[in-house]
Amino acid sequence: MSENTTTETAETVETIEVTVETTIEGLLEIAFEGNETVTPYRIAILINGAFEVLGSDKRIPTQYMYNYDRNGMIVKGKKGAKAYTVDEVRAFMTKYVNKHTK
Repeated sequence: MSENTTTETAETVETIEVTVETTIEGLLEIAFEGNETVTPYRIAILINGAFEVLGSDKRIPTQYMYNYDRNGMIVKGKKGAKAYTVDEVRAFMTKYVNKHTK
């Protein structure tokens, strides 16, 4: 009798480290595809998406972003802009998400 031996090979699965920076970059890439600016509403959606990806239960109501916009809290000194560039959104999101996920 011949014995059939099956050798199982373990596949190496690379896990992508989910960090605030990689999460935000991925979301910004999608949000700004074909857009030069985004609204405060879209910023709230992006932040909530980042929280979800990072496994946080934290959420920001969209109305908060309009208040932040009116009071110049998204970009210091830029009150009531209603539209923000990718660099402005990246800076705000990174600061906000880091503050509320640590």
